[in-house]
Amino acid sequence: MKKKTILVVGSSLKDKGGITTVMNNIKKSSISNEFNLDFIATYITGNIIKRALCYFFGIMKLFLKLFSKPSLVHIHMSYKGSFYRKSLIILLVRQFRIPIVLHVHGSTFKDFYFGLSKMKKRYCKYILNIPDKVLVLSKEWKRFFSTIVREDKIMTLYNGVFVSNEIEKYKHNDIPTLLFLGRLGKRKGVYDLLEALEDIDKTDYKFNCIIAGDGEVEEVKQLIENKDLKDCVRCTGWIDVHKINELLLESDILILPSYNEGLPMAILEAMEKGLSIISTNVGGIPELVTKDNGLLVNPGDISSLKIAIKDLVSKSERREELYYNNISKIREEYNLEDILMKLRNLYNSTINKEIGEIKNHENMLN
Repeated sequence: MKKKTILVVGSSLKDKGGITTVMNNIKKSSISNEFNLDFIATYITGNIIKRALCYFFGIMKLFLKLFSKPSLVHIHMSYKGSFYRKSLIILLVRQFRIPIVLHVHGSTFKDFYFGLSKMKKRYCKYILNIPDKVLVLSKEWKRFFSTIVREDKIMTLYNGVFVSNEIEKYKHNDIPTLLFLGRLGKRKGVYDLLEALEDIDKTDYKFNCIIAGDGEVEEVKQLIENKDLKDCVRCTGWIDVHKINELLLESDILILPSYNEGLPMAILEAMEKGLSIISTNVGGIPELVTKDNGLLVNPGDISSLKIAIKDLVSKSERREELYYNNISKIREEYNLEDILMKLRNLYNSTINKEIGEIKNHENMLN
């Protein structure tokens, strides 16, 4: 039996960031055994010419592929420019009467939406109600999107990670290693982290900290120098997947003091390795990180962030407890194969519903 074709539209698989990680995970999963997944890149990080060419050629490829009548189009969308680019794609696919699954990843989509004019809000609502299903990353995001999208169209699909077969015995560094993974800039809270670290007494609380990610790398390196943190903090810049995995295995605590998030892959990957978590109560994070998994503070609350760091740095026994809690939680609730089974079922139900509607329409004509 010939596999059904699904067009997956989003960032280039060679790009950086959470959306790319999710798309690559789908590609590597067992879903690819059941469906013919055809990935179409409409965005890549780079200058305006590089981005424009990627979008143009992506749209052209999609347009030609639509004539072969794929069974479904799965579109990954963020906010701001991503929304407008994907809105044109949604309108294009709609003309071919092909089912659409829209996967919303935008960490600041709420701020984006409330910042729109009245007319643009209407357009946004119109676009978001076209897809057959809108996938969101947490219950918190479902509550928000249900105010602008028909509730029966919305489905929560958590991000997930592939889990290891065995749980290794807990081990830790004599001097705890703190790890920040993400784009360097205000939104992810890296400057708040540096301010908190500067204010901690290094005699009473010994630690090493690694900051990894793209973005404002030079600014962060300069700030580390200015704050005289170079003996305990280093910034690597962007690193590849293999190096990320190495750092996760070598670290004790992940710190992500973000101002906005969906459901961060960095926290999921860190918990799968048993790292203790310090983060903020935004987006889907509170559903993932409870008191049994780490510590949450309000975004921008540097004093509470400092207290949380000191607390976990000084308590090896607590970190050991969190190690087993976090591995167990990921295995039970965020195992990627289980989550992608839900996506597989959604693909099938959406495709079968469309086939049923076509048959009903043909019967009515006959």
